[in-house]
Amino acid sequence: MIKANTITIEPFELSALEQLSKIIGDRYTGSEITNFFHKAGFPQYLHDGKTKWRFVYQVLQEIQRNPSGQYQVAKIIQALCNPQEYINNGNYHEEIVGQVNEIIKFYGLKVSLETGKIFFAGKIDTSLNRNSKEVKAFDSRNYHEEIRKHGRELFAEGRYFHAVFECCKAFDKYVAEKAKLDKHGSDLMSAALSMKGSLKLNKQVTETDRNEQEGIMHLCMGVMRAIRNPKGHELALEWPIDVKDALDILSLLSFLFRQIDKTIYWG
Repeated sequence: MIKANTITIEPFELSALEQLSKIIGDRYTGSEITNFFHKAGFPQYLHDGKTKWRFVYQVLQEIQRNPSGQYQVAKIIQALCNPQEYINNGNYHEEIVGQVNEIIKFYGLKVSLETGKIFFAGKIDTSLNRNSKEVKAFDSRNYHEEIRKHGRELFAEGRYFHAVFECCKAFDKYVAEKAKLDKHGSDLMSAALSMKGSLKLNKQVTETDRNEQEGIMHLCMGVMRAIRNPKGHELALEWPIDVKDALDILSLLSFLFRQIDKTIYWG
């Protein structure tokens, strides 16, 4: 258990609690969320049938309102990241810890992948970048939430190549999970979005329907071939991306994320 005199933790902002709630909501079923809180030391919270992440969000806010409540939230984070909860599923554990660390790094905190425990890693100061004209340009584009999640902080740090690359990887994973396919890159996009694929943008009855389906497929394949695949094997210095190019590429990715959101899985 985390004690107030071992690590100084600031109260978590609502945006951080919201993101943590979504991770927990994706991780567990409704009954498992009840069991999760029980194992974390909060047996009084029983899932009431609400949308999972909204229920968790409400609980985390209530817990943090208590004296030193942020330390109790940290305890819940450690329960989420406990490696013993991911036996025979180490890749998923690594993914969860990575997502959590992206949230808590702004509080100077980090979860150990080996132990699942929180430790102080040093606070990141991005105050000089958050109000820059580049970041304002990023925010003005109203990107898909996955672009903001995976690209904004990297963009704020001036790491435009990495912002684009991480968003490309996130898009690849996004499609694979929705299509329920164990493929990657352009092969994934072809398998998922072809006329016989598992993701349908429309009923594919008219020629316009078929053109839309195939057009989005080719755009997705093109992104994977032109951006994700080459950059996975090259150094950032050999693939320079300036601010304007990064913003435009991220706009394309944002558009494609929204197209995937519209699709219906047809197994």
